[in-house]
Amino acid sequence: MILGHWNANSGYYRQTDRSGMPDEVTRAFGRLIAAAGALGVPAPLRDPDDTWQLEVLAHPHGPRILKARIVAPDEEPVAVLAVAEGGGTGARRAWRETVEAAPWLHPGCDPTPLREPPDGPWVIMALLLPLAIHGEAVEWLGDVEQCIAWAFLKSLPPMASA
Repeated sequence: MILGHWNANSGYYRQTDRSGMPDEVTRAFGRLIAAAGALGVPAPLRDPDDTWQLEVLAHPHGPRILKARIVAPDEEPVAVLAVAEGGGTGARRAWRETVEAAPWLHPGCDPTPLREPPDGPWVIMALLLPLAIHGEAVEWLGDVEQCIAWAFLKSLPPMASA
């Protein structure tokens, strides 16, 4: 499976496969997503003592779509992301909400690819303005986004139609 990664602020796009993503990492992030979603409270992001948190957002987009925020130690969200295995109404809504949350699009970037999500598996992340105060997160946010996306997609049971 190939996963498309989109940055809602710049339109930047890249692809990854799961090679190089150890099973123990996807399991750990899968447990994190499940705990944060089930408890309805932010969960420590990288280890039990981490002051950075993952908040899984309740939403009507459907069970095969993840919406989440990365929350800084001062409780300010620095990024919002959505993950889906494909298209559909809920996926389109989650995609559009994430694009709308992005506070800027770099000059010269074409926003056309951000109007609709792709058909295959995707993750889109919007970096929020409080990230300017928490610049240290820029170094690891992309890796965490990738871990969250792959963990969520791996946790989905096969579709009945597959």
